[in-house]
Order: sequence, then structure tokens, then C-alpha cells
Amino acid sequence: MAASPSLRLTESPPDELIEEILLRLPPDEPACLLRASLVCKPWRRIISHRRFRRRLHELHGRPPVLGFLRNNMGMEIEDFVATTASAFPLAIPGIGDWTALDCRHGRALLLDMDMDMVPGSGALVLWDPITGDQERVPVPDAMWDNRSQGEHPTAAIVCAAAGCNHLGCHGRRPFRLVMVYSDSSGYQDEEDLEWVTWACSYSSETGEWGDVSRVQDFAMRFKMHTTSVLVGDSLLYFMSDHGNIIEYDLDGRMGAMLPSSHPPWS
Repeated sequence: MAASPSLRLTESPPDELIEEILLRLPPDEPACLLRASLVCKPWRRIISHRRFRRRLHELHGRPPVLGFLRNNMGMEIEDFVATTASAFPLAIPGIGDWTALDCRHGRALLLDMDMDMVPGSGALVLWDPITGDQERVPVPDAMWDNRSQGEHPTAAIVCAAAGCNHLGCHGRRPFRLVMVYSDSSGYQDEEDLEWVTWACSYSSETGEWGDVSRVQDFAMRFKMHTTSVLVGDSLLYFMSDHGNIIEYDLDGRMGAMLPSSHPPWS
């Protein structure tokens, strides 16, 4: 005997309709999509598809800020501070002397260097918070050319993939790094040291650091302002603790200090 219409199981809505519904979940609460992906395999397949991610970015624009890495007073990474109601932990790759410098285009940039600044040591660590993948890039050899290094250098990361809109490029190569640091040469006495601030860039396509660019004839440090600002696709701006602003041209691989009302400080 055939089942009555009232007892017959209702057919599932088409995938196209489910996709439209899932696309309208609150974008600033990632737990919503996570829970939806656990409902059933078809929903998980829809959410994990590349087309869904592309349409999600087209509908809601740039991904929301889910949190930030906080350095403590000693500059080591202290913890991850979530900015959403559905807080979630992140496996920060190490504690020790790791310092969070930048976060852009789906990857965080960390500095792994002890405070003694031992020549030949130190690396910039690219970390994908979503997948946990890490990639280490040794700091430029030019940092150790002179007798003394300044405290608290900084660096930036930029996606270098041609034509990328940077909406879903986490973990994607190629990339560019820019590092700004100070060093000195001169006599043994501290007052006789000649401080210089330099900048240089790294390309993942060549696997090498380029030539250093002389920025200014005094030291700068970046303890309070470690992050940079990217304008367009090729101009990076760094602000030192004393308010001096450095402009670095990724295309020309040149750094320069912008005019400022602040006096030089080291």
C-alpha cells in the first residue's frame, strides 16, 4: 500500500536555493557557516566549493576582521583577541620571542628573533591562521653587515599574484616582503656611532632579498607601530615610534622618508 501524501518525505530544496540562503548568513560570525557545514554532506559540499567563496566575497565585500594578535610589553605574542561574538582559539605558532608584525592577504607575518640580535639568526615567519601552514624566510644578510643593530625592526607582507583581488588569497603564492631596520657603524663609543635606516624587499619568485635602500641617516624603531599600510598595489607606508613615515615603492624597490615636522630621533 502506497504511503499517503501527508506521510511522504518532502524533497530537499535544490542546491541553488540552499546556496542562496547560506550566502546570506551573517558574514561577521564565522560560526554560522561552520555550523551549517556540519548539518549534512550536501551543505558542506556547497560551502566548501570555490564558487561559494567567490560569491560570498562578491556579496559581502572584503572579509570582516575576526580578531587580532596582541604583543605584550616584551613584544612577544601574548594571545589572539577575537572580535566576534562566537570567539574561537587560534594555535599561535610559538610564544618565546616571536613578534607579530603584520597581517595582510590572509597571512600573518611574525618575527622570530631574540632580543640579543645574534648575527646570522632571525627569520620572518609567514603563518596562515586558517590552515596553520608556516614558511620561514631568513632576515636579510645585510642586517649583519655593520657592528650594531637597532632595536625593533619591522616588516610587511603583500600578495604578489598578478590580477589577484585579495579577497580569497590566503596561503597563495607568490608574495613580497619588505623589511625596515636600522644599523650602525663607527667607533666603540656609543656617541660616535653613525646610525642609518634601511629598507629592502624579498620576492618568493626569486627566493632572494634585493638590494638595500638607504632611507635616512638616523635610527628608527617600530615598537609601538609595527604594522604597515598598503596604498594601491605598490606603495607601503611605515610609521616609526616617533611619527616619522617611510614610503616604500614595491615597483621601484626604493624607500624614502616623507617630510615630517618631527625632529630626527634615535
